[in-house]
Amino acid sequence: MRLRAPRSLAAQFALLHGVTALIAALMLPLGAAMLHRVAHHYQRDVLRQQAAGIATLLRDHSPAAAIEATDILAGGLTLSIVDARRRIVAQHGPSRPAMLAAVPLDRRARQMRRGALAAISLPAGGRWIVVSQDDSAPEVVADDIVDAFLARFALLLVPLIVLLPLTGVWLTRRLTRRMTAASDIAAAIGPRTLDRRLPHGTLPWEVEPLAAATNAALDRLEQAFAAQTAFAADVAHELRTPLATIRLRADAIPDPAVRAKLLAEVDRAARVITQLLVLAELERPIDGAHASVALSAVAEDVVADRAPALIAAGRRIALDDQGAPPLPGYAGAIRLALENLVDNAARYTPPGTRITVRVGPGHEISVVDDGPTIAPADLERMATRFWRAGTTRSEGFGLGLSIVQRVAAAHGGRLLIAAGSGGRGLCATLRFGRVPPL
Repeated sequence: MRLRAPRSLAAQFALLHGVTALIAALMLPLGAAMLHRVAHHYQRDVLRQQAAGIATLLRDHSPAAAIEATDILAGGLTLSIVDARRRIVAQHGPSRPAMLAAVPLDRRARQMRRGALAAISLPAGGRWIVVSQDDSAPEVVADDIVDAFLARFALLLVPLIVLLPLTGVWLTRRLTRRMTAASDIAAAIGPRTLDRRLPHGTLPWEVEPLAAATNAALDRLEQAFAAQTAFAADVAHELRTPLATIRLRADAIPDPAVRAKLLAEVDRAARVITQLLVLAELERPIDGAHASVALSAVAEDVVADRAPALIAAGRRIALDDQGAPPLPGYAGAIRLALENLVDNAARYTPPGTRITVRVGPGHEISVVDDGPTIAPADLERMATRFWRAGTTRSEGFGLGLSIVQRVAAAHGGRLLIAAGSGGRGLCATLRFGRVPPL
């Protein structure tokens, strides 16, 4: 299994410091072994020099005189001269018979260690010079210095091993807090809050270029979005006058069938223009300048406006007001969305269908009909723009419901589409939520 580094920056810092602390902990016994090795090497040099000095004095002195005349180079030493049978010829220092019995007597210098005792034997004219040292003797301070150093070094290293990861985690948390704050700002940027930018001068130097590039991209996006909105509004305004002229001329057509068909097309084009103007207005944030919208009043106006045509077409429409508190927003956009829902229900249901506009409870408006049953798969895709299904009921639904979704989103809500009562017909609900912040 392949091991991968964690994606979290904090986890990477923690892993790095953890590995560093582990390496430091493993290096402590290795350092201790190296220090002891250096101490033993120094000890062997002292023993070798001590034995060589005695060998030089033996050329002109007796064994006892040579040992007596030797300068002691370190504490805890025993200087011995033995014959081939390991009998002591001369000696200075504590007696160590076990070491004398075990030390090798060869034609060249030999070294050995047994516990705390270290010794060297050096041949000298049929005799052997044996120099030994007891590391546990009070006079021997080399190992004591090493042990004391290691103890103090451990006292210094252990807190560092503990504090290093904690310091890394603390620094990482400071970094990630600033990154999280910038992420929250970026997450709040939307079509209606394109004026927001990531903070400058508070992020780490390594991240500042990314923040600057993001802000530059937002500047370009804001300009493009404003140009698109202005273009849609300009086009809609410019088309109103030609459509009004066409309507006047269409009224003068003597053929009633041709006149009615042409006027219907003009009305359809005028409706699209109205939708474009409303969508352009939705791109501006809702602020205190917008009056509260009375959902009940909007629903009552739409029902009263659409009732004559629906009744004439053999359908029924009713208003079910369950109470809704005022909602800050665009009254014209909400009215357009509700008109879309009512018109769709009237357009794609047969005569005899009952359409109910229900207001509330809370900030929501629903349009329910008892028309033909719709397949569940078609319900899920019905609000997709320009989507078409094989049934007459779904023909043309996509664009209208897509606009309704935009109106709901501009008021912090959403459009919910479900089957009507008893599985028949359709229930389209505009559920308004919290208005997005400026």
